[in-house]
Amino acid sequence: MKLASVISGQIANLFQKRGEVRPNELIKALEREVAKRKTKGNLVPNAYTIFLCEDDCHRLSAARLMKALHEAALRKVIREDCFMDGALTIRIEKNSADDAITIAADYVDEPAPEEDTIDLANDVLSPTLIEDKSSTDEDETIVAEREKILETMRTSTRRVDYDLAVITDHTAREIVFGERQIYLGRKNTNDFVLDDDSASRIHAYVAYERHRHVLYDAGSLNGTFVNKKPVSRHELKDGDKILIGATTLTYKVL
Repeated sequence: MKLASVISGQIANLFQKRGEVRPNELIKALEREVAKRKTKGNLVPNAYTIFLCEDDCHRLSAARLMKALHEAALRKVIREDCFMDGALTIRIEKNSADDAITIAADYVDEPAPEEDTIDLANDVLSPTLIEDKSSTDEDETIVAEREKILETMRTSTRRVDYDLAVITDHTAREIVFGERQIYLGRKNTNDFVLDDDSASRIHAYVAYERHRHVLYDAGSLNGTFVNKKPVSRHELKDGDKILIGATTLTYKVL
């Protein structure tokens, strides 16, 4: 073996620690945990805590990976044909162990809104940030409008959009969606517009319930069919064929 190859290998090992957890391993471990926790009633927990060693904990807490973990868990719920109640929460915490990935799962209620658990005006705002027009002090104390500060502090964090599934037709037109409700039909304001005279203007819609995509017929003239059977409400499964008018659509989990 050439000396250059040996040196290159040694340098590479410096950046890939022995036993270092890879992002894909973490995702697969979470998917296995979701499937393992499935009950006879097809229910899975909605709170997962992943314990890692300190180095991995810091390295694997990036926002992009957290989004990927959420998407993986939510997609697994659909693939396993199960349900989840309440908001999904995933946390990564430090563990004293140096090797294996440990995941704890639990059922938790919806968290209370932040403004209900903290008094922003009295517990957070410093008196120096409250405007006092009558003050004659000549110091450089920072002043600001109280209501504007409170309004800004109460603004909720932007909700992350998760890509969970796709609906596509035979021409490869598609719509990728997650938790938002989508509409299908001839009307040009629908999320998926059908160029099909036998479809109604708003023919059907897909809602997100208990972390599942649920197809509803919207009172269409010709009905909505899934796998050749008429439906008024149907919990979609990976690979389902949806017939609207003369158009066949396919639902796929990403």
